[in-house]
Amino acid sequence: MNRKQGIFVFKYEIKPFPHFDSRIGVNSNVWKNLSTPSYIASHSFYPFIHYTITSRKYKKGETLPKPKKREIFYASHMDGYIFKYYGELLNDKYNKVCSVKGIDHVSLAYRNNKNGKCNIDFAAEVVKFITEQKQAFIFVSDFSKYFDSLDHKLLKERLALVLGNKNELPNDWWNIFKHLTKFSWVEKDLLLKDLESTKGKQLSGRHNKVERYYTPAEFRQFRKRVCICKNKEKIGIPQGTAISAVLANIYAFELDEMLNNYVFQYGGIYRRYSDDIIVVIPIKDKDKEQNLKHISYIEEAVKSNKVTMGESKTTDLYFFNNKIYKDSECSIESKLDYLGFSFNGYQVKIREKSLFKYYHRAYKKVASVNWISKKENKPVGRKKLYSLYTHLGWNYKGYGNFVSYAKKAHSVFGSIPFIESLIYKQIKRHWNKIQSRLVNYP
Repeated sequence: MNRKQGIFVFKYEIKPFPHFDSRIGVNSNVWKNLSTPSYIASHSFYPFIHYTITSRKYKKGETLPKPKKREIFYASHMDGYIFKYYGELLNDKYNKVCSVKGIDHVSLAYRNNKNGKCNIDFAAEVVKFITEQKQAFIFVSDFSKYFDSLDHKLLKERLALVLGNKNELPNDWWNIFKHLTKFSWVEKDLLLKDLESTKGKQLSGRHNKVERYYTPAEFRQFRKRVCICKNKEKIGIPQGTAISAVLANIYAFELDEMLNNYVFQYGGIYRRYSDDIIVVIPIKDKDKEQNLKHISYIEEAVKSNKVTMGESKTTDLYFFNNKIYKDSECSIESKLDYLGFSFNGYQVKIREKSLFKYYHRAYKKVASVNWISKKENKPVGRKKLYSLYTHLGWNYKGYGNFVSYAKKAHSVFGSIPFIESLIYKQIKRHWNKIQSRLVNYP
């Protein structure tokens, strides 16, 4: 049982974490339930478990004061399989709609028909297009709190259209849609406190060995003791489920169509990678009024789709004489930051914050290796360190690591005529830097 209805079963891995239901593999009975619409239509979903990851943003030489927060909602085991299965079915239907509307090349993230391409290829395509122009207007932005702001009415309409229904959703899809829009969740810290008080279990450390948090009978009592939160707004879906990203793409397909048709008439390109958008339009002269017209259309198109652009990342740039400029008069040099890369018109680098994050994590792992090595009085943990953070992990888990990613990016960008890739220079001393921090043992 490797492939059924175009879906690879081996991708349905048993998750290691405990939840409100038991861990279960995709056996024949589970697969039968997943592929039976009547079962999905009557399925009772468990609440998500929620916690927040807080990380600080960094710039070269400084720590930015405002931390970045990621809201994590993770589903129970069977619920997760349902989201994954229906997400794959939906992706196929979305691909067909994109093909019919002529926008398959526009939406880039979370697709299953891009033949192994990643953000490196997508960024390189945009950079190549820019360098092929004599002059170009460039507009970049992102959507502010995109998943949190998806309008439920619009989302339902567009989901129904992709599924081939004008207004209503089939019963199985309605049950899934209802759980993802009026979703409920439990705060993880309250859950752990309840477990400690009712079961006497200290689960703040390694608790993944627990099969499930509660039996069905215990869970019913748990619901009475602990507050179950619910999204009562008419906007927002939880980010992180296997179907959320596909729904976010579907929500934007009318916007994608509008902007793609607009830039096409000017010989330009429009691309959207999740909530990041970029427009590049060739220009013949420094026509400020025409550029303002482009900006106005983009802003109105985004607004009509009930999406808000983030002010901090919204900017218009100009390409002229192989340089990127901040102003239409081309007097202030700048750079384009796109999908993790920085482009100044003739050189490409990995963004400094990505490089900083790589070294920050590598040095943190080095400190951990040094600590345990000192405790054991011998070198310990270096194989994992090298696999994660050096060229020796070029095929780590079948994918590689940051170093292999950087080398691929250097090769791809380096193949673009008249572009100099500085990416290899950014990581070529990684081995020496890591070795210099490791404690030597005889």
